[in-house]
Amino acid sequence: MVYYGKGFTWSELYDMPVWLRKFYYKKTHDAIQEQKKSEKKIDKRKPKIANPGKIHSSAKNFKK
Repeated sequence: MVYYGKGFTWSELYDMPVWLRKFYYKKTHDAIQEQKKSEKKIDKRKPKIANPGKIHSSAKNFKK
């Protein structure tokens, strides 16, 4: 939560009541899951490129 929570230090989380820490953990977890879902939707819409880094055999044997 120090990384994703944006604003909490380790000592603040350590001293925070457990119920409040759980609340912030759940909110952070839900936000990350929602972000992953939206990224998957975007990835499904992108066209797939077949073998983007593959060099064809005819290109390897090309001489100047």
